[in-house]
Amino acid sequence: MKRFAALIAFFLLTYVVSAQSADKISQIIDSQEITYGQSAWLACSCATESGDKMSFEEAVSIAAKKGWIKDGFISDGTINLQELCGMFVKVSQVKCGLLYRITKSDRYAYKELRANGTLDSSADPSMKVTGPNAVAILNSCIKKAGGGK
Repeated sequence: MKRFAALIAFFLLTYVVSAQSADKISQIIDSQEITYGQSAWLACSCATESGDKMSFEEAVSIAAKKGWIKDGFISDGTINLQELCGMFVKVSQVKCGLLYRITKSDRYAYKELRANGTLDSSADPSMKVTGPNAVAILNSCIKKAGGGK
């Protein structure tokens, strides 16, 4: 009987955790302007084993610790395209040109993704990014990097 109860508890916990992830993905896809928390959550979900179980605030903290973003960003602040490109290039480890390798600058990550066709040539680095576009950019970075980490 204890095994049966433990099994039911396990499945309920699994369902709740996957429902939380689905809710976060839905929230991201519905966003007209993706936030630092949402983009960091996407990055952590891709790069860490427990990424999809954390809050947006925890994801920003981990992203800052790993050097994907600078310290001091708040989870609810909107991220621009250049910063998003910098984060996703670092997470997926896309091979970039010499200037990016020297500086690790978001500017050169943006330029690399624009040059390799991930971004439209008319994309402005200061523009805000929608949820679906952020997911598409991350997906493209992972593919270009050969599967990600």
